[in-house]
Amino acid sequence: MPTDRFHLHDDVLLDARRAVWLPRSRSLAVADLHLGEAWARRARGQLMPLGIVDTTVTRLRALLESYRPERLILLGDIVHAALPIDGIQRAVQELASLEHEGLVLEWCLGNHDRQLPRQLERWGITARTVRQVNLPEAILLHGDQPPELAGPERHASSWRIQGHLHPALVLDDGIASRAKVPCFLVNPGRLVLPAFSEMAAGSTVDRRGIPQGLGEEDRFESAIACLGPRLLRIPFAR
Repeated sequence: MPTDRFHLHDDVLLDARRAVWLPRSRSLAVADLHLGEAWARRARGQLMPLGIVDTTVTRLRALLESYRPERLILLGDIVHAALPIDGIQRAVQELASLEHEGLVLEWCLGNHDRQLPRQLERWGITARTVRQVNLPEAILLHGDQPPELAGPERHASSWRIQGHLHPALVLDDGIASRAKVPCFLVNPGRLVLPAFSEMAAGSTVDRRGIPQGLGEEDRFESAIACLGPRLLRIPFAR
């Protein structure tokens, strides 16, 4: 039966709001926020509407209220592009304002964030930017580059949690109805988060469990589909 939370492991809880909760470390993680995407695309000549309300920080606040974490880990592609544009600066400042006593924000940089540290400095925003976060139960990173492992023992006992792929499933009833929904991807010890951004296009995962553009070596065992406020596990064919 669908549920709004899914236990992968005692240390790993999935939330239908596209987040993962790590109770052992009291850490909450989300991936691929792509803040300021409409502004960035317009700056590059694409006529994106600016009237769309970005609900990213509002949704993060709701998650923080639910879990009361000590750490919020942002798994890369925090911005769509780190451009000196007022709309992007305001979005990043609003995100940074979430940090307070008792809550640390970890800004894991992704491939869209290469210029972000420089812009943060120019905007006067103090942020902890890193390539990955090492916790006792997990290594967390964006996923465009392999993790920096702290040793074979740690790697064997840790989950690898990442973003970057924007996984999504196309579900249909075999007749006329079709819907593309974001999903988590799961292998033993490995978890890929869906994009937290509601604007980010999903990369379709086929019925074998292979994300679009990847090969057989990147096959996953199952997906956890985000069906609105519910999660549903879908195993892939072997």
